[in-house]
Amino acid sequence: MALNSFITLDILNSSFSFKITKAIIKESLEELFSIECEGFFESLDEDFLLSQDFNLHPKTFMDQEAILSIHSPYENNSLHLDNNEVKHYKGIITYMHYLGSNQESANHLVSSHLKSLQTKHFFSFKLESVLKRLSLNKASRIYTHTNALEVIKKTLDFYQGLLSKEINFSHLHLTYPNKELISQYNESDLAFITRLAHNYGIFFYEDAQTIYFCDHYAKAHLKHLKYNANINNTLHEPCITQMDKEQSLRANSFTHSSFNAKNPSHLYSLQTHLPYTQELNSQASYNEHCYESEVSFTQEPDLKTRLTLKERRNLSLNESFNAKSNIYHLSLNDSVKIEYANSLNSSKDLEQDFRIVANTQILIDDALLAHSINPKDHLELKDLKLSKSYSNTLTLLPSHCIFTPSFKVKPKAFNSTQGIVIGESKEIESERNTIYTDAYGRVKVRMNLYANQEEFDHHLLNPHTKNNPNTNPSKDALNHTYQSYHHTPFLRVLSPIASNHSGFFHIPRVGDEVIVSFLDGDIDQPYVSGSLYNNTNPSLINLPFNDHQTSLSSKTIGTNEEGFNALTMSNIKDKEQIYLKAQKDYDELVQHNFFQRILNDKDSIVDGIYNERIKKIHTQTIDLAKNVNVGGEYLTNVALSKDTIVGLSHTLNVGVDHKVRVAKNAREFVGENKEVEISNNLHTIIHKDAMQNVKGNKKEVVGGHYNINVSNKMQVLSEKEMDYKSKDNILFTSNESIGFEGDKNISFVSNNITSYAKTTHQMKADNEAMIQVGETTITANQNSVIIKAGGVEVVIDAKGLVVRGGDVKAE
Repeated sequence: MALNSFITLDILNSSFSFKITKAIIKESLEELFSIECEGFFESLDEDFLLSQDFNLHPKTFMDQEAILSIHSPYENNSLHLDNNEVKHYKGIITYMHYLGSNQESANHLVSSHLKSLQTKHFFSFKLESVLKRLSLNKASRIYTHTNALEVIKKTLDFYQGLLSKEINFSHLHLTYPNKELISQYNESDLAFITRLAHNYGIFFYEDAQTIYFCDHYAKAHLKHLKYNANINNTLHEPCITQMDKEQSLRANSFTHSSFNAKNPSHLYSLQTHLPYTQELNSQASYNEHCYESEVSFTQEPDLKTRLTLKERRNLSLNESFNAKSNIYHLSLNDSVKIEYANSLNSSKDLEQDFRIVANTQILIDDALLAHSINPKDHLELKDLKLSKSYSNTLTLLPSHCIFTPSFKVKPKAFNSTQGIVIGESKEIESERNTIYTDAYGRVKVRMNLYANQEEFDHHLLNPHTKNNPNTNPSKDALNHTYQSYHHTPFLRVLSPIASNHSGFFHIPRVGDEVIVSFLDGDIDQPYVSGSLYNNTNPSLINLPFNDHQTSLSSKTIGTNEEGFNALTMSNIKDKEQIYLKAQKDYDELVQHNFFQRILNDKDSIVDGIYNERIKKIHTQTIDLAKNVNVGGEYLTNVALSKDTIVGLSHTLNVGVDHKVRVAKNAREFVGENKEVEISNNLHTIIHKDAMQNVKGNKKEVVGGHYNINVSNKMQVLSEKEMDYKSKDNILFTSNESIGFEGDKNISFVSNNITSYAKTTHQMKADNEAMIQVGETTITANQNSVIIKAGGVEVVIDAKGLVVRGGDVKAE
């Protein structure tokens, strides 16, 4: 037997080369390739574990890149292959187990040209895809306003230089919708990109140089294969040796349901029946319900994509075949055309064109160990059953079917986590206590667990920079912009009451510490469910002094503002209080009645103007006293009537002036006496007539002068006597005439009476006129004039002059 193996494993950047005696290779369009193999390398050291060469320790091989090479397993062209290419698998060592050592046999040493005692050190390995490095972490990131493909690319960017393979996206031809939020929640980067890719119908696989991302439009290499069911394969041809078909009973499937924020009264639903090639389980179907809670108010639920992919996945499982072959250079995603011409049992109904979606290969080369057998064991080599063989099992999908990878379940989020509300610039301190929201009252949140991940990612991209206290830098050390992965898009805010007919509305401020929960545990449906106080954002209540208070408060918006509105309830025994504070304006609107009852006192202080308007009736009932103190002016404006009823006394005290203005009539009724005291002058102006009706007596006392000025006629009427008395003179003066007229008598009584006329002095009487001084009289009537003086009487009448009782003399 030859000493050369057709399977070798070489550690890159190292001199180690292992000869492989057994390998099981598993590769699929759904999973990373994985190779479990056993092999050995030869060394002069007999005891590997005690070797002074540290590079021989198994831990030095961990995460080292290696290449598994497969040459043609058929010696001397025992199988007529058109292609004898060397097939390579490049990956990393993820597991190594040292199995022990064995020395070369003495017979081999005698026949060997190399006269040295070699020791074989046996190991078992596990070689996996370099993408396995993406599974060595747990990460939490948020991607906003982007699509699944871009998120995959951004995630792979973290591993530049670590994958050592080209990433090829040229086989993707579909477009993927933008999502407001795509979350990676406590899952490895590998699990994350696998979930995103598979749930959008994207699959990926790799060869030695390239990692390919593909959708169902990707073209594949076409290879022609023959089908030969003859187990002896007498023609020694590469072929498909066996094909089989599996079928299983599958359950119906449907998605979860919750509510739609834009139209919660409607249920959106799609249904599809999944066809089977046989009547078995023909009633299987998928139902897609979306009574879905939208994180966004702008994105419509997408039912069709998820349902279509599930249908295609089910068809992929129903229509796939298993096949066995002896062809070692087949690759994933190859298109193969199977020819049944040489098959006695060829079936015309069986599809001929397939795509390879999985391949499990078993390679054995135990013949390498023949020279390690000790001749003293007296073992025949044929009894050891040492062999060299190759076989594979393929999973084939008919070409008319679209390969769709299996759906991956999102990780379940914890019940809630913490975050900080952020502003437009993400600089929290410069915008603290401000509001940053959208048209729907949502806020953006820096979630703490994602912020920590961003710090780690920043250090990963810039390993030589110090930690940046800013959790949201926009450029790295090389001035390259990169994405921030810790803040959410706008999230809805939970309210204890929320509808268009009742509700409690509040928008958290920038800098507020909030609790973020996840609807149905869905990491892509976070919402703000509450808030927490902390040292930098304490309660507006002064604690612990006012720990008895319960308060609803809201601070004035602004970075350095200190004002606030508050409704505070104090709960100290016998000092219970409700306190309402409005930082500026306070408005009340009562659509109907307002009833207020105060069982004790009420104090009201208005520092500015107090305006009150009552459109109907204002009734005040004061059972005891009312005291109104007006420091300045007091204006009462009554559009119609004003009635004031005072049961007892009414006192009006005016410190300076008192003015009463009546547009029309004024009437005053005093049931008994009325007293008016004027400390100074009384000035009364009546533009028309004045009338006083005094039903009793009227007395006026004037301490000084009493002047009456009448522009026209003045008339004083008395039903009885009229007395004018003066302790001094009485003067009647007129620019024209003065007349005294009496129906009976007119008397002038005085010590002296002087009558002076500058021109004519005329006295008239209809019957008789008499002038008397003592006993002397002059009497005149229509017929005569009689003069009596000193006992002498002179009569002058029509008869002449008659003198009685005296003489008539002429002197």
